[in-house]
Amino acid sequence: MSERERLLSEATSPGKPLPPGVSERFLKAGGVSFRYLVGGPTPETQSDVPILYLHGYPTWAEVWLPVAKSLGNRHSWIAPDLPCHHKSSAPPGKDRSISAYRRAIAAFADAIPFPRFAVVGNSLGGALGTMLAIDRPDRVEKLVLIDAAGLTPKFPGRTARLYIPFVIPAIFRAPGPASVRKLLQKAVFVDSRLADEGWVATTVEEWKSKARRKDYVATGSALRRPDASVAADLPRLRIPTLLVWGRQDPQFSWQTGEAAARLIPGARFAAIENCGHFPMVEKPEETARLLTEFLSGTAQREAKR
Repeated sequence: MSERERLLSEATSPGKPLPPGVSERFLKAGGVSFRYLVGGPTPETQSDVPILYLHGYPTWAEVWLPVAKSLGNRHSWIAPDLPCHHKSSAPPGKDRSISAYRRAIAAFADAIPFPRFAVVGNSLGGALGTMLAIDRPDRVEKLVLIDAAGLTPKFPGRTARLYIPFVIPAIFRAPGPASVRKLLQKAVFVDSRLADEGWVATTVEEWKSKARRKDYVATGSALRRPDASVAADLPRLRIPTLLVWGRQDPQFSWQTGEAAARLIPGARFAAIENCGHFPMVEKPEETARLLTEFLSGTAQREAKR
């Protein structure tokens, strides 16, 4: 198995043992029992800003392992499972709105040992990362949005059409391997080979529980509500911001990211070619290179358009 194949296997099969230097931990914040991964050097020995990674819907913290590995030993990092995802619990009560997630992530950020940090968020995690930058401006030093949700006033119809054939049946029964693979190939990856057995089997398992399935369906619906949008808040961001997009993202077009970058003061935009909705999995080396340039402050050239 090549190094790239090994990294992708770690990202798509969270049931496997964690790689050396990465540990699993748990904490309770905002009423949520968070499971999270920790890696990189200690805060005392790191050479650059620590990172808080926020994954998308409906995945898990391990999707960041390929990028974290490619970044090397410069950054301490923490990657939680979002509320209602993988091994993290749901928020208390019945509220499954993005506002409930927002409060929980702010509480999680308040509990981690980084005084200041960069937020790197993908999809739903990008929307939550933007919200965190607005809610905790004294804590968030830099912001990276990777194919982020919530950057338009309304949820794109194209995205809803990709997920509805998967989510609606899941109300009544657990999805099987064929429907999961179809979703990954149509809505996530350009390279259909990445919809491998590990990712498919893990997703099937994630959606098997009726209670968790109910939470996932509710979260998918919540993404279409007004409180899931940060479009009106983008001009308020006053921290260095990078938007990274898969050029062939079937969910949120790269033009969405480019337009959002124009609304955020001083923001940069970069597109990754032959890449879909999860650049950190599909193109981890290219994603890591862009993160390194941005987080270290060495990027001088014009971002790709």
